[in-house]
Amino acid sequence: MSKRNIDLARCLMHDGAVNCHLCEKICPQNAIQEHVIDMSRCDGCGLCQAVCPTAAIMSTEDYERALTKAAELEPQVLMCQKAGEGNVSCLGFLNRRILWALASKRSLCLDISRCQKCRPAVYEWLLGEVEACNEALHRAQKDEIRLVHVKPQKTQPKPAPKVERRSFFQALFHSTAKGLQEIADSQIERFYFFDEMTWLKRQGPQGIEANTLFYGMAVRQGCTACGLCAVVCPTNALTFSREERRLHFDPLLCKKCGLCAAHCPSEVLALLPHFNGQRDFSC
Repeated sequence: MSKRNIDLARCLMHDGAVNCHLCEKICPQNAIQEHVIDMSRCDGCGLCQAVCPTAAIMSTEDYERALTKAAELEPQVLMCQKAGEGNVSCLGFLNRRILWALASKRSLCLDISRCQKCRPAVYEWLLGEVEACNEALHRAQKDEIRLVHVKPQKTQPKPAPKVERRSFFQALFHSTAKGLQEIADSQIERFYFFDEMTWLKRQGPQGIEANTLFYGMAVRQGCTACGLCAVVCPTNALTFSREERRLHFDPLLCKKCGLCAAHCPSEVLALLPHFNGQRDFSC
């Protein structure tokens, strides 16, 4: 089972302006209390990482590697380790924006056929995210995500090659050294941050304009052009030009954490549930 931890330096609670408990609310095992993960209760589903707005949750799962592997397959397919070795233990880390980034450029398949029995909360979450993404894909006249069942591949044992006496002892020496290295490596726990916003930026998904999968922003009259909203934005979704007195909003990088609105001294900034196409605001 994968392990995970919360980096409080990244967590929104570190700022104090926003009272965020998204990870606690979504955890089906009630394993998160006061932004601390109880690993004796955590089942490693990854739902907390799907909703964390600041990528504050570390995991022994390398989600970026899993997404890269899925993109290299033909057809492109996401699946858990029950469908094939080398995949992530659970697909609960996925959300509609990640799915869009993959499906907007190439047809995407998703294997959640085992989720309902294995982790019902993950199954319900993924069904909702796929439905939302498919609605947006349909409006954009793109191929919708297909739910599939991937049969696990059975690996056939390779016949042992014939080895001469001298080669045998050389191989034994090298295998012993390699085995010791593998034992040493196994004692080291590697944790990964999956920064969804940075990953999305690199993918460059298509069709962001007026897309209901991404958040929007509105600025009412009364902005003093202080630029504080851009300073506190943890994902760099906001950039401010003092020379032009213009605020630029990137919906691809916004995860609606609310820090910008919470810190606005004029209280003129608001986040919208859906992106309405407006990116630039004059102050």
